[in-house]
Amino acid sequence: MEADLKKLEFEGIRRLLEKLCATPYGADAARNLAPAPSVAAARQLQQAIGAARFGIESGEGPVLPELPDVRAALRQAATPGAALSGSALRNLHRVLRVGRELRPFVERRPLLLPAGAAQLDGAADLIERIDAHLLPNGAVREDASPELRTLHGELKTAREGVQRDLSAHLRQGAKAHWAGQRLCLHLPDGFREEIRGVRRGTGPGGHGFLVEPMELVAGNNRLEKLAGSVEQHNQALLRLLTDEVRSRLESLQQLVDSLTWLDLAVAGAQLSMHLQAQPAELVEEPVLVLEGARHPQLILAHAEGHGPEPRPLSVRIDAECPILVVTGPNTGGKSVSLKTVGLLTVMAHCGLHLPVSGRAVVGNFHRVFVDMGDPQSVAFALSTFSGHVEVLKRLLEAADDHTLILLDELGTGTDPEEGAALAMAVLDQLARRGVRGMVTTHLTPIKAFAEAHEGLQNASMRFDHQRLEPTYELQIGIAGQSLGLLVAEKRGLPSDLVAQARAYLEQLHSAAS
Repeated sequence: MEADLKKLEFEGIRRLLEKLCATPYGADAARNLAPAPSVAAARQLQQAIGAARFGIESGEGPVLPELPDVRAALRQAATPGAALSGSALRNLHRVLRVGRELRPFVERRPLLLPAGAAQLDGAADLIERIDAHLLPNGAVREDASPELRTLHGELKTAREGVQRDLSAHLRQGAKAHWAGQRLCLHLPDGFREEIRGVRRGTGPGGHGFLVEPMELVAGNNRLEKLAGSVEQHNQALLRLLTDEVRSRLESLQQLVDSLTWLDLAVAGAQLSMHLQAQPAELVEEPVLVLEGARHPQLILAHAEGHGPEPRPLSVRIDAECPILVVTGPNTGGKSVSLKTVGLLTVMAHCGLHLPVSGRAVVGNFHRVFVDMGDPQSVAFALSTFSGHVEVLKRLLEAADDHTLILLDELGTGTDPEEGAALAMAVLDQLARRGVRGMVTTHLTPIKAFAEAHEGLQNASMRFDHQRLEPTYELQIGIAGQSLGLLVAEKRGLPSDLVAQARAYLEQLHSAAS
């Protein structure tokens, strides 16, 4: 599906999902979430979210822990001869262990992971290999190989030897200090006793100075040589472990992909619970049925005490009611209705659950075309009307019977008569192509045009005339009134000015008739 996600404010849904993800893999997937390439693919995530939600609500899980990002390490390991650091290998160990722990959950509920539970532990044998050679902090174990065991034994003996040799000098405030693998004396400033040795710089924090007594030089040289041999063996072992990682890169990438999917599914399940949402029925026909739909951002804003409770919206768009022409007062919620329909359609095509109280049926729309807001551009010298024309031109080039259109204030930005005529021509052509969608307008001629056109259906936002306020309910089959003067009076314009405006309106109606 192609869709203008920015105009539908889909970025807000991405951010919500990203916050609910536990891993960097799921967070990246949430930031880049887009409609699936097919209805079948969207259905897979939809089902995974459903399985994850069942697990969360039943207390069975899974709950993903925070995980380190091993993707850069895997890219490094792909280079022959590379040696991953001990900490990078321990991070990989953590990810491998979590994959192994998640496998039973997926085996019990296969819908969690369409690729299969085997994707989670195809490289699990690396866990024992890493444990056998590395400590939890990533350091190479002293007993990781017979050679290392021997070298560390020799290193310990050599250290004890130089420490004995130095003990005779530990007086008058002198202290032992290791400078790398060389044992030195840390002498305080003003130390007066003469010691034959090599000065090795200032002491810790710039206080005092370091001297390596001559009788320790040979022992320290041996220590450095042994430490160098240990480091060479450590690097060889890390390179060997990295070679094993390289031989399992395909399985490791499958693991990362599976963790990404599971994290996104669990985040989607949490969002589904927050929104009291449910999966839509995804069908191939270009149809849209939403019963009791609410805008996700308005639901969450209300839950946090930042806005009123959103009113439910019910919409049906199908072969019998292909294009809704929605009219009504400016404050009636027409634009919010368009955004709700568009956003929920995109969410369904992504595989997310929808906040509806009744049925939700979403067809296989190949594109969702949106024209909302003011498209004027100073940079490209476009007026508001020219901007709308550019949008309509793109729409007419691509629209077909699997296109969903959401057009706000069609025909505005120019003379009302010309705007209405252009809008009628556009709607007629779109209807003949079998396009589905919703269009809002204030232009009176379009209402009569929609009433007579078999491919169009009037609709309006209900207005409570007694309380003089909108109810934000969409009623299909009834054309609405703009009620601009009524709203202006309610908003505080002087009553005598509004009365004069009504008189002018009657004159305009008389002239038109």
